[in-house]
Amino acid sequence: MLHPSSAAVPRRAILVIAAGLVVVAAIAATVFLRGHCADPGIATGSTLSESAPSVGNSNEIDILLGLARQATKEGRLVAPQGNNAYEYYLSVIQLDSANASALDALRETLPFASQEIEQLINRRQLDEARREIALLRDFDPTNYTLIILGAKLDAQQQVVTAEDEAKADAMRRRGG
Repeated sequence: MLHPSSAAVPRRAILVIAAGLVVVAAIAATVFLRGHCADPGIATGSTLSESAPSVGNSNEIDILLGLARQATKEGRLVAPQGNNAYEYYLSVIQLDSANASALDALRETLPFASQEIEQLINRRQLDEARREIALLRDFDPTNYTLIILGAKLDAQQQVVTAEDEAKADAMRRRGG
């Protein structure tokens, strides 16, 4: 027979998580609105080096752009680690911070990469989702979608933790 308070624990955990999500969403909205109202002229990716573009080895840049385009065609936007379009484009930006091809590609593929990350979160592949969010934040740390995905990731992590704790508690009760 179930103890009456054992069913209340998961409900309380869910309520706490929901309240946390509301708070995180409010904070994210505030950050987003302040950032966009304060200086609407800031372009996506402005956190990258503000110095004059360094002219890198154009051959190396061409190779990286080719690898990035191939990865994009093959659907490897942010995974696997070390062999994906985002990492190649970010490498180009390190060599030439004003490279229009890389900046445009990063900007244009961000929504698609965000969708992939959301699917990872929904499938509870949280470590990979965390890595991919960090990768996209290298390009645009104030992106609203990434802030929301980060909040969703944190909420999903709390749900998984609460479920694991409930399972462990149930196992202790059976064993003890």
